[in-house]
Amino acid sequence: MAAVEVVIPEAVEGHVKVVFDQLNEKHRRWVAALLSEVVGHGGTKWVSEVTGLDTKTVRQGRLDVAAGLSDCPRDRVRRVGGGRPPLKKGSAP
Repeated sequence: MAAVEVVIPEAVEGHVKVVFDQLNEKHRRWVAALLSEVVGHGGTKWVSEVTGLDTKTVRQGRLDVAAGLSDCPRDRVRRVGGGRPPLKKGSAP
């Protein structure tokens, strides 16, 4: 099977960048997932290149959306325990 070339107008890429700058990381992941689904084959790579998100992040967004976002907390950006642990007082970086 031959590779399919995805052609997206540059104006769309610019709009995607503008919108992504206004979203928190959870919403970026979900919108990236939807865009990659709309683009189809090669969508994850395209979204990753345009937004700067890792392809793993886009794939995780696709899993979140496919699950109906039921496992995603509504009042938090990250799941409990997500992110970096706090620095201990008195420890030098």
